[in-house]
Amino acid sequence: MAITPPPTPPNTGNPAQLEERADAFFGWFPTFVSDYNADLPLLRGKTYAARGGTANAITLNTGGVALATGMQVRWRAAAANSGPVTINVDGQGAIEARTITNVALPAGYIRTDADTVATYDGTRWIVDRQIENGINANGAFQRTADGTLLCWGFGTSGTSSDTPATFPAVFMASNAASEIMVTLGINSTTTAFGMATRFTAMTNTGLSFAAFRTDTQALISVRVTFIAVGRWY
Repeated sequence: MAITPPPTPPNTGNPAQLEERADAFFGWFPTFVSDYNADLPLLRGKTYAARGGTANAITLNTGGVALATGMQVRWRAAAANSGPVTINVDGQGAIEARTITNVALPAGYIRTDADTVATYDGTRWIVDRQIENGINANGAFQRTADGTLLCWGFGTSGTSSDTPATFPAVFMASNAASEIMVTLGINSTTTAFGMATRFTAMTNTGLSFAAFRTDTQALISVRVTFIAVGRWY
């Protein structure tokens, strides 16, 4: 909101209206303070807040006196959340937090290795999340705030059976095989015969793959890469 402009200040050059204008001018200050306090949450947006509470019941102190639609708070969490979260800013009461897709926060949405920024929409705190990149023995992954999970890795196919591979990050448990998109590729300079790949037994934690000759259907040993795209919440 706009701050109410002050009335005409008193002027000793106009003694006839000096007292009247002085009363009006000094009487304006409570209005100014009220207007300023109403805008304070927005003026302090994205400033660091003092964190307290627990991983799932967060308390934050910005030094403000009220909440305002559009205000933002930033903090570094001490522990990742294990499920739905409430946020209480400046003692204004615990308010439900939601993801940017407007669902309750899944476990691990709030991170300890990056700042968290939440925006008050007038009803709830909408929590944003920086892109998370990771790498481990099973490959590499990327999680985004809208729930997208991208995994990639590689392995060597076997000549007698399909080869199991574990995704470097876990897709949401309800993701069926048809909901995770997988692309397989072959890294080989062999040109004597055609090669192809297949995958089987896919779950939210991994899959099995194989490479084979297209002329004889015989399994072959080559390096196979995979890219899997689905959702982590």
